[in-house]
Amino acid sequence: MFEPLGEFYFFIYYKRRSKIRKTTCLEYIFIPESETLTSCNTYYIRRIYVMLSDFHVHSKFSADSDENLENIINKAISLNMKDICITDHQDWFWPVPGESFDIDTDSYFNELNILKDKYSSKINLHIGVELGITCDNYKKNADFLQSYPFEYVIGSCHIVDNMDPYYSEFWENRNEADAFRTYFSTLLDALKLFNSFNTLGHLDYIVRYAPNKDKNYNCSDYFNIVEQIFKEIIHKNIALEINTGALAKGMDFVNPHFDMLSFYKDLGGKLVAVGSDAHVADNIGYGFDKAAQLIEHFNFKNINE
Repeated sequence: MFEPLGEFYFFIYYKRRSKIRKTTCLEYIFIPESETLTSCNTYYIRRIYVMLSDFHVHSKFSADSDENLENIINKAISLNMKDICITDHQDWFWPVPGESFDIDTDSYFNELNILKDKYSSKINLHIGVELGITCDNYKKNADFLQSYPFEYVIGSCHIVDNMDPYYSEFWENRNEADAFRTYFSTLLDALKLFNSFNTLGHLDYIVRYAPNKDKNYNCSDYFNIVEQIFKEIIHKNIALEINTGALAKGMDFVNPHFDMLSFYKDLGGKLVAVGSDAHVADNIGYGFDKAAQLIEHFNFKNINE
């Protein structure tokens, strides 16, 4: 239970409080070696929240994942998570020939509802969706959400100039800075037309797939556009996602970048959500220690904890 830390011992315990979802936090308490546990409150230093939920996970119902739902659930249980939310892709009018990001929604709900009951004593399973938002599909998205009782909705921009930056072809003969600017402008235009979702997903998604990743990414160059995005979601009480998917790909940053998170905070942003964007079970919860540090640093509120 105790771990030596210089002249102190490092004591960690869990404190749980009940809300709609269970919240767990770690309290870090430093105790001089000469003191007893009974006096530990005198040396209370700080409290940080530790995510025991992952609200951005993909399964076999997404075109870019083959992962079995029970593998996902069991991995989350093994990590002592209390909540897991499946958020498979629904991107209307996908531009890549031969690919489709349309969910078989009836089968999706049927299978997830069965698993909700099966694992109800071990974990809270939530049925979510990641909606691709563009200026062309806002009516389809609105109708879709009216037709199905999703518990959690992420709105994300994946398409720029009718292409996904994931593909190397997007970057041919393209200046990175210009592409980043076009991405943010596209997202802002789409957001003005459709904002009926809980969380704005991976704000600077495009940077993950740029040839130089974030090497040439100066966040402040785009603040004039991103300010409008942030003001829109703050006004609508939409959370900004801290997406750790890039960490699992070997990069050293989350989406959005630290400087974007700082700008969000400066504009009055408070609400965040955390998701691994896992497409395989082993990546569930990946990088959440980094996300916890960011939440503590900026004093954000995780809407799913």
